[in-house]
Amino acid sequence: MAFDYDFVMRIGSPRPTVFERLLRIEHLSRWFCGWSRIEPKVGGSFKFGGETCIIPPEGRAWETTIDEGEVLRRFTFRWPIRGVETRVAYDLEDGPGGTAVLRAQHRGLPIRDTPGGSVQDSWRMCLGNLKSIAEGRGDSVRPDHQPAATPEVRLSALIEAPPPKVFGAFASPTDLAHWLSGGVPRGKAHVEPRKGGAFGIESSGDPDRVEDWTPDRRIALRSSREPDRTLRFEFEEKASGTAVYLAEQGFAPDALDDIPRHRGRWSDRLVCLKNFIESGSSGFLNSYDDQVREA
Repeated sequence: MAFDYDFVMRIGSPRPTVFERLLRIEHLSRWFCGWSRIEPKVGGSFKFGGETCIIPPEGRAWETTIDEGEVLRRFTFRWPIRGVETRVAYDLEDGPGGTAVLRAQHRGLPIRDTPGGSVQDSWRMCLGNLKSIAEGRGDSVRPDHQPAATPEVRLSALIEAPPPKVFGAFASPTDLAHWLSGGVPRGKAHVEPRKGGAFGIESSGDPDRVEDWTPDRRIALRSSREPDRTLRFEFEEKASGTAVYLAEQGFAPDALDDIPRHRGRWSDRLVCLKNFIESGSSGFLNSYDDQVREA
């Protein structure tokens, strides 16, 4: 079984700027991998690795080959994974108002999950960071392939906005539906800011229940489907914006294998939240469900 991935994203910078971020090693280290070496020409070598690599290397590094390119518009490379030759393609078009539309495809993967969660969520958080740095902002949460040591998820992200604006993205049903999905909502969101109130997206089943709603400071939720599972957000004002601290707890002791998928899913959402608040859009133009299919 193989999997094909297809992501379409609008980035608020001109096409040449985005193309440069796809190829230059100082930029790649901020969104795609920990380190890289690249010969930007057809037939050139593209090596990359490091702890934040989108998929952890099978050895010290991935060794791939650039097999197609068009200056400022297209770049593709062949990427062997588990003995299978997969292919990544980036295509750029001009968007309205000096923006660019990027289509990133990764075809023929023999895996759907990594130690850091799903391949889809890893790609999404990396592309979200690409959007942020291409727009002249900071990067954020990166893939984490370390095994779970405890039955919980803990993440943090720094968002360049004051706490009321960040908290508002949780309090508004429209905003919540946007960033939780990455830009194409999967359904309407419910936000009832009171203890026992509903919080979540209708398409995901029963919404979580609010246990604590302290404006600009804290949101605590309890799962309706798994009563022992809790989700907590803390908002702390910083000199450069707001730190968001996430803690998901209440996993069964024998559920450590579930932690990476939850960690990866929430990592992607925090990157989407950052992009939404700082730029007005999380960026994705195709829905989460349409981004992966069995080949």
